[in-house]
Amino acid sequence: MTQATTDKPGVGGRTAGSVALLMASRLMARGIDFVTLIVLARTLSPQDFGLISVAMTLIFVVEAVSELPIVQSLVRLDRVGRSHLDTAFTIGLMRGGILASVLALAAWPFAIVYHDMRLIPLILFLALSPVTRGLQSPAMVQFARRIDFRRDLVIELVSKLCGFTVATVLAVTTHSYWAIAAGTVATPVMSMVQSYLFAPFRPRISLKRWRNFAGFLGWASLAQALAALSWQSDKLILGRFIGKADLGRFSMAADLSSVPEQVLVVPAMRPLMAGFVTMRASRERVANAYQRIVLTLLSFAVPGMVGLSLVAEQLVPVVLGEKWVAAIPMLRLLALAPIFVVWVSPLDPMAMAMDRTSIFLRQRLIEIVIKIPILVTLIWHFGVMGAVVGRVVTNMIMMVVTMGFVRQLCGLGILRQIVAPWRIALSVAAMAGVIGLLPDEIRHAPSLFGVIATVAVGGLTYAAVLFASWRLVGRPEGMETMLLGRVMALIRR
Repeated sequence: MTQATTDKPGVGGRTAGSVALLMASRLMARGIDFVTLIVLARTLSPQDFGLISVAMTLIFVVEAVSELPIVQSLVRLDRVGRSHLDTAFTIGLMRGGILASVLALAAWPFAIVYHDMRLIPLILFLALSPVTRGLQSPAMVQFARRIDFRRDLVIELVSKLCGFTVATVLAVTTHSYWAIAAGTVATPVMSMVQSYLFAPFRPRISLKRWRNFAGFLGWASLAQALAALSWQSDKLILGRFIGKADLGRFSMAADLSSVPEQVLVVPAMRPLMAGFVTMRASRERVANAYQRIVLTLLSFAVPGMVGLSLVAEQLVPVVLGEKWVAAIPMLRLLALAPIFVVWVSPLDPMAMAMDRTSIFLRQRLIEIVIKIPILVTLIWHFGVMGAVVGRVVTNMIMMVVTMGFVRQLCGLGILRQIVAPWRIALSVAAMAGVIGLLPDEIRHAPSLFGVIATVAVGGLTYAAVLFASWRLVGRPEGMETMLLGRVMALIRR
């Protein structure tokens, strides 16, 4: 149905173009999410967000446990035929049925444990979200194999606008937490509908090609089950021992802290796997590509994350309102936690492309063994701030552990991985220093002007130091070269 993927000229350019396109798409989509978050935060209470957070924790865990990387399985095949697509759809359908059944059975005991019967209808309704996500047209894989993600941009933006409209209308008219739930479900439903419009596919129930998925899904699914417990462990523990208002503030801070990663990093993962597939025969090429990708991702993500931490005191009152001020200390620290995840994020697409997904299981086992004791201890002694510190600490430890797996796959030493982004660290330090020297009228003013001015000064400082250091070290091939080339191309036009 689609041609075999080959390592032909231009694949690097298509990969880079796709990353840029998906980053632009995610930036616009997260912009919609951000506006939605502002409307909901100003309309609803921290208690409402806390209740939804508890319900979504169960949804996330069950969904992640049952998550099957079907698209990735199809991308790595030499050829994809109709029987592969039928099998992919059937696996997704079976997963959806199992997921819905598990959530229906778990809703009542979960509500009892967390002392709130409102969780039962919420969980049953929110279950529609992961079920519909798994039923999208498998024929969309034909575009992923071509490293063509233009349709994904349209699907994501239209879906986000649909979710925004539903959530905003209900929030303004009802002032109920159901507005968050309705918007959460509307987005994947619209995404599923659009996938069949862009990639028409008449489903047929078949497991004929199960063997093409079995080994890949087995390792990845087991690792995903452990990752689910790790990802939601802080909220699971907090939801049992603190009030819903504090949990709502923690969830809000966590959501805001994830914006730079979601915008700048997550979109890059999909085309990166296809790019790694084309060079997996050469360990040296994979290592060089991995290092360049890490530096590119960090150069965009780190200033956003550090900057968010620095402007938290200004941003929260202006954007969310005074009732969220208690979330500022949480946001300052949580904004830094994703840095250590981004530092090693290309491991996943690289391991999938090299058919080394068994690494995920070892990685998640180590993460669980490290994270749960740290979180339990810190939350027991320090409450919600213990969860914040625990997330930062465990992310730092897991970054070093993951660097060890990178060394196994492509030969990059741990010290080399740590030292490589030194220019980014220097530029961010300069940015933080300059922001710290700003007048109090700007630096500490809880106003939109203060936020914009601080961000502008910090961003210009970071860019200036980064490009100056790039010139001083001899203009090595990297993100700066790519940006300069694009600018020169535009000037010549």
